[in-house]
Amino acid sequence: MTQEFVKTVASKYEREFDLIETMKVLKHKIFIYFSWGVSKVANFEHKAMVLKVNARRHKAYVVITLSWNDTYSVYLVNTNGEVKKEFKEVYFDQLVEIIDNEIERIPEYKD
Repeated sequence: MTQEFVKTVASKYEREFDLIETMKVLKHKIFIYFSWGVSKVANFEHKAMVLKVNARRHKAYVVITLSWNDTYSVYLVNTNGEVKKEFKEVYFDQLVEIIDNEIERIPEYKD
């Protein structure tokens, strides 16, 4: 991870949260989580969870933070620390679907 990447992640901090609980949400449908090709999970001061992914549509990082209103923010970040896409006010029950739709899902997939 570059210094630029670390600065980008730190600029997204809002509040501390329990990353273990968030990981339970992400792994609730374990086959979806595995499809993202997660090779690393990093804890940034209990204020951000960073997943290094190798998914079909995004091969870099997914940064997850918790906002003051108890919703998540999700950022798709490239290896240089540039935010490519962001999603605000994501409720816990939407977290997996939003990430999967943006980094892995393609129209050919059937429900």
